[in-house]
Amino acid sequence: MKKPYVYIYGTGWGSIVAELLTEQGYKVIGMWSYDEEELARICKKLQIPYSTTDIDELFQHLTENQKNKDKSYDAENTIVWVATPPNYLANIARQILEYSNNIVVEAPGVTTVEEAEALLASASKFAIWLCACPYQLKNLPAVRQLRNIIMEKKYGAVKSLEVRIQCNQTELCSKKYNWKYDKDRCGGALNMFGCHIIDLLTYLLNDTKVDSVQGTLKNFVRQNEYINGFRSITGDDVCNFQLRFKSHKNNPYIADDSVVAWVHISMLYPNTVFRQEVTVLTEQACIVLDNCQLKVIPFQIADEEAPKEIIVETEESPKFTCEGLAPGQPVPYILGMKYFIDSLDIKKLQFPYDEQRQPRLKFLQHLVKVLEKIRLSSEQRERGWVPIEPRETKVTESKSKRVSSMTKGNNANQSLSPS
Repeated sequence: MKKPYVYIYGTGWGSIVAELLTEQGYKVIGMWSYDEEELARICKKLQIPYSTTDIDELFQHLTENQKNKDKSYDAENTIVWVATPPNYLANIARQILEYSNNIVVEAPGVTTVEEAEALLASASKFAIWLCACPYQLKNLPAVRQLRNIIMEKKYGAVKSLEVRIQCNQTELCSKKYNWKYDKDRCGGALNMFGCHIIDLLTYLLNDTKVDSVQGTLKNFVRQNEYINGFRSITGDDVCNFQLRFKSHKNNPYIADDSVVAWVHISMLYPNTVFRQEVTVLTEQACIVLDNCQLKVIPFQIADEEAPKEIIVETEESPKFTCEGLAPGQPVPYILGMKYFIDSLDIKKLQFPYDEQRQPRLKFLQHLVKVLEKIRLSSEQRERGWVPIEPRETKVTESKSKRVSSMTKGNNANQSLSPS
C-alpha cells in the first residue's frame, strides 16, 4: 500500500516526526518553520523538496497541489502534520481545515478552553476528521499492558499513583533560546509534560476524569551559560501537582471513592539521562513503569519469603527499540510516536465529522481546564484542592426557610418605618 504524502509545520518536535515518518516510508514533501537554519538542515538531510519560512506560502503550495492535475499527487492521500509551538497550534489547524482532509495536531493542541471550542466548531463546520493530539505514551506496549493489569484487577484495585520525570533542561530544550523556555509562549515543565501525564493517567484509570487539583510551579534557573544577556528563562523548571480522580459507579478499578496521583517534574538534574517513572500502588503490589520497562513488586505476605521483582513481558514483541537515541532525549515519547506512526491508517481519517467520533477534541477541553486550574492553584496564597468544574451549592430546606422568614421580617420592618 502506498504511504501518504506529508506536509509538516514546525522543526522542533516536527524534525523528529519528519525523521520517524521518513524511516517508515512516508514521503515528506513540504515543511515550514520560522527557523531558517534548522529548516535548511532538516530538508537537506531528509531530501524534502519544498520548504519555506512564510506560512502563507505553504498554504498556497498545499492549495496548488490540490488543484494540480498531476496524478502523482493525491490530495486524499495527504496528511498535514502541525507540530509548531503550542501558541500557534490552534490557529494554524483552523486555517488548514479549509485545505486538507487529513490533519494531525501535536499535543497539547490548544492552550485555552476557548481555542478548544473554536477548533471543535471548525472541525464540525468543514465536516473533517481532525486527529487532535496523538498522546503517544498510550501507544507503548508496556503502557497497554499496564492498563490491562489494572482492568483485570490482577493485583487488586488501584490505591494511588505517582509519576516522576527527571531530565536536564538544556539537553531537552536545546541550547538555543526557544518557546520551551518562555512562559508566555506556553513553555515550561507543566506545558511540556503535564498534558501527556494527565492523558496517560486518565487512560490507565479507564477514562476517569480529573475532579480536582492542586499544584506548585517554580522557576529556579533564570539564566545559564547558553541563555543569558537580555534573554531570561521564565518557564517553570520544577512542577509538582496532585490530581484527584473521583470514582464512578462503573469503575471498580479504584479501591476507594477517589484516588490521588502525585506528579513531580524536575528539569534541574545535571545528568543528561531522561527518566520517567510511573508507579501504580494497588492492594497487592507496586507496579512500576520505568521509561518503557514494566515491573511488578508484589507485597510480602506474613510468614512467607519476600517476593521477587517480576519483569513483565509485553504481549506483543516490540517493533521498535531505543537504540540510537541520545540519553537526553525523551525516549518513551519518541518510541510512542514510532508506534503511533506505525498504526496510522489514513483510511480511518477519511470519514465525516461526527460528535461521537470526536471524543479527543472534547477531552481536550477538559484537559486544558485541568492545566489552567493547576496554574491557578500555584498562584493562590492558600493551598487547597481546586475543583475542575464549579461545585453546585445546595441550600438545605431549613436554611431556605430561615432565609425566607428573615426576608419577610425585614420587609415588615420597612413597611412600619416612617416615610
